Amino acid sequence: MKQIKQSLRVDRVKETQFTGGNICVSSCGKFLFCIYGTSVNVIDVQTGCTKHLLESEEDEITCISLSPDDKHLITAHKNLLLKQWDNWNQFEESDSKKVTNKCTRTWKAIHTAPIYCMCFDSSSTLLATGSSDYTVKIWDIHAQYCTHNLKGAQGIIRSIVFYPDIQSKQQLITGAEDGKIRVYNLNNSQIEACLEGHFSTITSLEYMHGNKLISSSRDKVLIIWDILSFTKLKTVPVYESIESILVDSKIEENQNERYVITMGNDGLLKIWDTKKSKILYTQNETESLRIQKRTENELEQVISMGIYNKQTSTLFLVTSDQMIVFVRIDRDLIKKIVNKENLVDDQSEKIFSVYKQYIGDHGEILDLQYCSQKENLLAMATNSEFLKVYDVNTWDCRLLKGHTDLIICLAVYVEKNSNLSYLASSSKDNTIRLWRIDSETNTFECILVCRGHTQDVGALAFSRLGLNFLISGSIDTTIKSWKISKDKTDATFKMDTQFTIKAHEKDINSVCVSPNDRLVASGSSDKTAKIWDSVDGSCLGVLRGHKRGIWSVQFSPVDQLITTSSADGTIRLWSLGDFSCIKTFEGHNTSVLRVSFLNNGTQLISSASDGLVKLWNIKTNECVGTFDEHEDKVWALSGTKDESQFVSGGADGKLIVWKDVTNELYEEELEKREEILLKEQELNNYLKEKKWKKALGLAIHLDKPFRCYEIIQEILHSSCEDDLSVKETKGRKDLENTFLKLREDQIKSLLKYANDWNTNTKFCLIGQIVFELIMRNFPPEFLLEESNTEFAAKIIEQFLPYSERHFARLNKLSQQIMFIDFAWQNMKLDDKKLEKK
Repeated sequence: MKQIKQSLRVDRVKETQFTGGNICVSSCGKFLFCIYGTSVNVIDVQTGCTKHLLESEEDEITCISLSPDDKHLITAHKNLLLKQWDNWNQFEESDSKKVTNKCTRTWKAIHTAPIYCMCFDSSSTLLATGSSDYTVKIWDIHAQYCTHNLKGAQGIIRSIVFYPDIQSKQQLITGAEDGKIRVYNLNNSQIEACLEGHFSTITSLEYMHGNKLISSSRDKVLIIWDILSFTKLKTVPVYESIESILVDSKIEENQNERYVITMGNDGLLKIWDTKKSKILYTQNETESLRIQKRTENELEQVISMGIYNKQTSTLFLVTSDQMIVFVRIDRDLIKKIVNKENLVDDQSEKIFSVYKQYIGDHGEILDLQYCSQKENLLAMATNSEFLKVYDVNTWDCRLLKGHTDLIICLAVYVEKNSNLSYLASSSKDNTIRLWRIDSETNTFECILVCRGHTQDVGALAFSRLGLNFLISGSIDTTIKSWKISKDKTDATFKMDTQFTIKAHEKDINSVCVSPNDRLVASGSSDKTAKIWDSVDGSCLGVLRGHKRGIWSVQFSPVDQLITTSSADGTIRLWSLGDFSCIKTFEGHNTSVLRVSFLNNGTQLISSASDGLVKLWNIKTNECVGTFDEHEDKVWALSGTKDESQFVSGGADGKLIVWKDVTNELYEEELEKREEILLKEQELNNYLKEKKWKKALGLAIHLDKPFRCYEIIQEILHSSCEDDLSVKETKGRKDLENTFLKLREDQIKSLLKYANDWNTNTKFCLIGQIVFELIMRNFPPEFLLEESNTEFAAKIIEQFLPYSERHFARLNKLSQQIMFIDFAWQNMKLDDKKLEKK
């Protein structure tokens, strides 16, 4: 029999890392800077983990900027403060996250409204801040003062760019929401020119070779300007709102400026020929980041910004739903396109290859399942139309498109001895989609779409013995059984409805299939769970007893038992023989949302809406572990086959990977016991050899006050003298010499022990002796700790009242002894009188 699981430890946490705004990338391409409310997360690009959290107590951050030399990170806050962080790269190389709340410098921005864009010059000395008060201010970061105050704009500043070689030409160009581009001469802080041509917000500005400037706007055109004559050279219609552009000189040094890459409302990367004003290449439509709109007034998902890192040839795209996409750009293939050379079929897909995606804020997690044989892929349903599949090792995320409304539930069937697995997803669009996942090639394909339910599909379960059927439950109160068949000729799948039954009076929240595929169980908000025949859908039994709706049902893997969890805060165990309740587990104070069997059916694991995860022992009916890491409802709970790892997700957006550490803690406990036994034996040896200093030091190290008491008592009575007073004097002298050999921290521990002994009349004598010897031989200053200045005051404050009480008790005892002695002396007969008689 396996050991009862009693402890889980947090192995990894995937939580919200990006809440919106702009991002920055270090010049080496290894670190990503993302705004997280009032803080900044420094993320390791390779692992996806937060290495450093720059925490601020100010208002929310509106934008951030990193200097080209990576030395200065500037954050702008809504309360018009600017913060400089030069310590962002001071963190350990371990997996742990460092939190820093002390910045290098803080100063007032002088602006009268929040800052929405910032830009460093090429020398990392000057910082330009553009605000919604229509002004731009330039700061000398090293000298720490404002150098320029640039006015004249008639709208919020949205883009800023310094002249590339700021030493040769003191020039700054800004773009605003009024659609105008203003060129400032930094020598006199005056506007040299106002370039008019756009009719909407200027979203991006880039210098080109030959004193040219290219600008993008939401008016769906690109304009190339001559900066010397301040005239419009060319207008390129791009037929979509553009948020960011990338000129070819940023990718590779090029004097011809032949193409530009646009990022905009279509969610696709496009290459445009700037000379002929025509499109050269468009990314495949299947890789578009745009989703379907659910309502007419809803904004489409777009690329909000793009940053290119030359060191890694990676374009970092940020979408409007806080997703960061890593796109590797192949410069050689782009050259071929520009030179009109023919490409091989598969080469066109490699021009822009998406190799990683991070979800900055995945919102509420509704369900999750391991979906590969190696259990390195984790499918997750959140409040999104996208089905998200994470690689749990790197936190890289793949988005599977298809559903048109929020995904609610997932179910997984993993083929044995194969790389293939099948994932079923259900949504508020009333459909079920079947996905085929190949973990070896890392490919995901939707192979079937099932329609039949009239309302949201909230529960799914595959057959256990093979990919034979799928059970679905819906808010329309019906259960459907879908037969899965595979065509042997073309390997296509087909799903047909075996039966449809009106199962409950209210929403169906959970369904599951028995290990032998003969039974199906369903749990509903009508407070009942029902058992069904998987072949014909006939009802075999009804489980009644819960006082509120049932959230989860699960069959035991070994016994004829089924467990249910309910909104009444209880978990019940039922017999499949007579459908009676065998046991009730109470411990959760709120709705129990998930429950599963563990450890060959001997344990349960549950999660609730109070954020708690609990482990239960079925035999003893006890909760053996409670784990509080979530801050809101825990909707999802899943585990690996060997039950060594669990993952939970909830309404707080946290994805927590738990590791079973029961065996580790048991081994640690055994090691501690063995170590204590060895130390005890060592202590006895010291006592036998009368090595008082080592014995006392070891007893203090083991934190055993009573053994210290015994050792001190042994030292006081260790002298061989017959005279009691001489023996006591020598014992005190030996104890005093022993104390002088101890360290200060050991002496302070003895003081604490003596303070406790002094509270008891049985041990107070030794306590008084210890206190007296320490006070006589050590200066009072050693009691004053830098970390705890109240140590001495507390010791003396606690010691004095009990000492006064002992003194009063001994005084009274002395008087009583004197009275007895007096009475005895008066009662004695004189010896001489006795002799005379």
